[in-house]
This record gives sequence, structure tokens and C-alpha cells, in this order.
Amino acid sequence: MPSSKRLLGALGAFMVAAAVLPAALPAAAATSAVAPDQGGTERYLVSFSPGADVANEAQGLRSQGVAVGKTFSAAVRGAVITATKAQAAALARSPRIAAIEVDAPVSLDETQQSPPWGLDRIDQQSLPLSGTFTPPSSGAGVNAYVIDTGVLAAHTDFSGRVAAGWTAVADGLGSGDCNGHGTHVAGTIAGRTFGVAKAATIVPVRVLDCEGSGYDSDVVAGLDWIAAHHAAGTPAVANLSLGSGANSVVDAAVRGVISDGVTTVVAAGNTGVDACTRSPARVPEALTVAASDSSDRQAWFSNHGSCVDLYAPGVGILSAGHTSTTATATLNGTSMAAPHVAGAAAVVLSQNPGHAPAGVSAELTSAAVPGVITGASPGTPNRLLNTGREAWLPAPVAAARDFTGDGLPDLLARDSNGTLWTYPGTGNGLFGWRIKVGDGWNVMTAISAAGDLTGDGKPDLTARDTNGTLWTYPGTGNGLFGWRIKVGDGWNVMTAIS
Repeated sequence: MPSSKRLLGALGAFMVAAAVLPAALPAAAATSAVAPDQGGTERYLVSFSPGADVANEAQGLRSQGVAVGKTFSAAVRGAVITATKAQAAALARSPRIAAIEVDAPVSLDETQQSPPWGLDRIDQQSLPLSGTFTPPSSGAGVNAYVIDTGVLAAHTDFSGRVAAGWTAVADGLGSGDCNGHGTHVAGTIAGRTFGVAKAATIVPVRVLDCEGSGYDSDVVAGLDWIAAHHAAGTPAVANLSLGSGANSVVDAAVRGVISDGVTTVVAAGNTGVDACTRSPARVPEALTVAASDSSDRQAWFSNHGSCVDLYAPGVGILSAGHTSTTATATLNGTSMAAPHVAGAAAVVLSQNPGHAPAGVSAELTSAAVPGVITGASPGTPNRLLNTGREAWLPAPVAAARDFTGDGLPDLLARDSNGTLWTYPGTGNGLFGWRIKVGDGWNVMTAISAAGDLTGDGKPDLTARDTNGTLWTYPGTGNGLFGWRIKVGDGWNVMTAIS
């Protein structure tokens, strides 16, 4: 029998037992793990070679006595089949088959005033919480695909912003939610009260039933639907607060959606293991999110490792519930962390609708606050989601200062890593090789070409680091700068300089 898998969500709510379920068959072992005996039949996911004609390949499988179910052609070219182990072993050796995986079950794993603590946390650099949440934009014009248990469209927190979706579950409930997980996730992405992107459009893609259970093939089918129906050029994000053991077909489907221009956010998982062993958490093109608590600690349950891109709040998260149109629920899990990032991605796209998924990912990871997570597992990028306005403002540039003493105006710039540079002007609209300002250890979030602050007749500059501390860099007149000097006592966290 296939081993169990799970969504990455509410640990304390309804899937306590999920933490002890065995992991699924690793993708790399698909061929060797299929024993050459007839036995009974099993459900498998197959992906065909790139460019294959799906209908022809499916007919070819049927001619070999293999039962073919759903087929996919948008996110990935493949199908669900029912076959004996001997048939599966033979298919694994076929050059026409790119991958074959057991179709294993998937189950649950679970300025605004006085916002939920998670929203409050992500728009500021450091604790304590400010008691407010001010996103840079509303997420308007962006579609947010919620690949989950469905969404209660009538919930008041969604203000009529739930579009017609799709379901893989044949129980007559459509894309509605009889579990609660998907509604909670959607609330964090785009709820009026609980959400990051408060004007984004929610598109439910239901791949799990009322028990929070389904199959990998249902997830692939949902991704395939998105790739087939996402209009080219329409800014969109997809959230997968779910996961399983390593599965190459699921990974390929996620990559297909990303290739279609949909920024995709996935939960790292809740079993305290390396996220690189899980799908789709291991997909490098996706944004993989670990969970932190209200004290900026790595959540006790969170998966970790080099496949994680950043942390987001995932403990005690308040959001929309499914039991009534005004219900709320508080859940724990990387399932709750991921939609914070998906909402932030929608905010980025509403400001920059032409951004490709890689550009959105780069913007979010570069804006994240470094080094604040305590107890981060070794090898895990220590970055916490940050949606604060200053984090996403374009790097200020001053073009009216002569830093090199040659009478020609130079440029001052800040890159996405927070490093400061001067570009010596040549007087003809061109600039020489850039020069790094300072030691580069502190990540700067704002700069100002403030003029002569030291009284030596040479232009200096000021900068603000990620802690809100202000620094002066004395100019030497040749494009270089001396040791920086702290401005004031450093106890006040500054949000702007001039």
C-alpha cells in the first residue's frame, strides 16, 4: 500500500497523528522499488517525455493493458494509471516514460490596527511588535491560487473577492471548504482582516477532501488546471500548504506552473526534518517557507535546511474559519507561514505586474530581515519575511555630489543586498568602476548624500542599517570613505533619513 503524506498545516487542530505517519517512496527509487511480480494493482503517476502527445501515449498504455485515468498536458505531460508492479517496472525502463511514482495519499499537516501578530511582525525589522500593519500595496489585480481543501467563498473577510475555482474532489461540494484549512490559508493571503494582500482575488483549487486527504495526482491535476487556465501576462501567485515525500512528477508540475509565470510558494513541512527530502518543498524555483513563532524562534515543528528560502510566522496564527461566514480559527504550521509569503508575493506583483517568478522571489528574499531567527537549524537561510515599505522602496540615488574631487557629479547607490557603492562620473553621461562604501558588514536600508557633515569641505554620506541605526561615512575626496561614525546613541530605531 502507498505510504501516507500530508499537507503542512495545523498541527494542533486536527492532524496530531499526521506527525507519525511514514514518509512516501522517494522519487529517485521509483524504478528499483517496483518489484517484478504481478501481485495486485497500484495507482501510479507517470510523466511522459518532453513534447510527447499525451493522447497518443495514453492510448499506447491502454493497448498494453494499463488502465489510464486522468491525463495532464499543461503543467506536466503525464497521466494517472492503475498497473501491476510488473507493468510499472517495465514502464520505468521505457524511454517514453520520464518518471513513474506511486500515487500516494496526501493529507493535512497543518495600516490596520491591532492586526494578528503575524501581520504585525512582517512589516517591521525587529521586535517588539508595533500594533499596526501597513503593507506597501493591496495586492489588487493579482490572482492568488489556493491549492488546498477549498475556500468558503461567502466568508465576510473575503469581501466577494473569491473567483470561480476548480475541484479534483468528486463529492458535489465544488471548490467549497468542508475542512477549514484552505479557508484559513486564503484568509492569511488575502483576507480583509487577516490577510497580507487585502485586495487580491482568491481562486480556490480544491485538491483535498473534507478529511484533508487526497492523492499526489489530485495535486498535479490542480496544478495542471492552473497552467491551462492562467491567462498569459496576468500576475498570479499559487500557494501549496501541503507536501509529501520526494516525488518528481509533483516537482515537475510545480515547475510547469512557475514556467507559466505563476510565482509559487510552498510550505517547508512540519516534521522537523530537512525540507530537501520533501516535495514540493525541495523545488528550487519555488519559494519554500519555514515557520517562526512570536519570539522570532524557529518553530519546534518546522522543517529546515538549504531548500528553505525564508521564515514567516507560523505559530498561533489567527485567520478565517469555515464553520460560518464570520468564523475564525487559530492554527499552527508551515501551512500558516507559507500564505504570509504568498500574500507578500501578491503585494510585489501588484506593484510590479511584469515581474517573473524569479524576480518576485529575489525581491522577497533580499527584503527579508537577516539573522533574527533564533534556534535556526544549521544550513537554513536565516531570513524573516519583511513587507515594510522601506524594505521595498527603490534604492535612493543621489547624482549631485562630487565624491571624487574631480568636479564631476558621481552616483551613490544601494544594491539589493544593502551594500553601498559610488560610481565616479566621467562627465559624458558615463561612469567608472564602482567603489564599495564602508566595510559592507551592515545591510543598509536607506542612504543620503548629505553634503559636508564633518567640516572638511568634502562630501559625506549617511546611511541607515537594518536595525534602524544611523551612520555617517566621512568622504576622503577621492571616491572613498573613512570609518563610519554612529549617529546619536543608537537606541532609537530610525525609519527615514534626509
